[in-house]
Amino acid sequence: MEEQNLSSISSSPTGYSKGMVVFICMLISWVFVHRWNQRNTKGPKTWPLVGAAIEQLMNYNRMHGWLVEYLSDLKTVKVPMPFTTYTCIEDPVNVEHVLKTNFDNYPKGEVYHSYMEVLLGDGIFNSDGELWRKQRKTASFEFASKNLRDFSTILSYILSQTSAQNQVDMQELLMRMTLDSICKVGFGVEIGSLAPELPENCFARAFDTANIIVTLPFIDPFWRIKKFLNVGSEAQLGESIKTIDSFTYSVIRKRKAEIQEARVHSKDDKIKHDILARFIELSEDPDNNLTDKSLRDVVLNFVIAGRDTTATTISWFIYMIMTHPHVAAKLYSELKAFEEDRAKEEKLRLLP
Repeated sequence: MEEQNLSSISSSPTGYSKGMVVFICMLISWVFVHRWNQRNTKGPKTWPLVGAAIEQLMNYNRMHGWLVEYLSDLKTVKVPMPFTTYTCIEDPVNVEHVLKTNFDNYPKGEVYHSYMEVLLGDGIFNSDGELWRKQRKTASFEFASKNLRDFSTILSYILSQTSAQNQVDMQELLMRMTLDSICKVGFGVEIGSLAPELPENCFARAFDTANIIVTLPFIDPFWRIKKFLNVGSEAQLGESIKTIDSFTYSVIRKRKAEIQEARVHSKDDKIKHDILARFIELSEDPDNNLTDKSLRDVVLNFVIAGRDTTATTISWFIYMIMTHPHVAAKLYSELKAFEEDRAKEEKLRLLP
């Protein structure tokens, strides 16, 4: 009996080892079959369970360049991830189809909304359907090119003061310009980030940090653990959101007070109808169900709309022009001819 027990004990590790060998063989076979089925796929390399997360993490610091490498050849790229799959498109026809022609057929969805909600809430970049349409319609009245031209003058002055030997971070200056612009035009607030000394802006820094961190759940399988323990990037996100909310709610309170003061003194015509003022007026109707949190979401989404998109587009435009001199020369000729025509028109206007 004792010998039998010893025999069963000694055989247990062997059985365990055999089981491990079988499991490892099955795992290797699974990975092999998956990779074999993917052999003709031209998109990102995928693996069982994790999809393309490994390759995406390896290229996180050059995400746009990584995607462009695929999009240059494929025009449409599917990127499978552990909990979702997203599709990147480059063909202008497809872009128009998704963003304009058949926009309602491509909602952002619950996964995207849940990841971005901590920063964007239910704002225009994180909403669908009627809520999206109402915000777009309300804000569309306030965007005009003249509003940006005023800040372009300040930017030109700053650039004129720099020495030819100095390096200038154009994207940073453009981010400052568009932040000042959207805060002034959209919310009636002077930020002053384009002051000659180029002061550091706590809101802008926190906003940029939060913008980066809220995208991590798309590729970081451990973000829920970080959020539960409030460590790492999730702890940093929490601090950034506090700074963002402090600034945003102070802007809302100030704007409400200005509107109320104008009404008390019967000066409704003096109320500046910027984006925030229009939404504040909408919030006064209970049927619209707009709270201060809703106004906060409006402000932050239109900071992205008026700051990041414009500054990034101009930055890439400058880069492309500088790397294609023949295009720059053609553009200069067109602008010069345009200015000459304007000068002639002005002379004719001044004739008696």
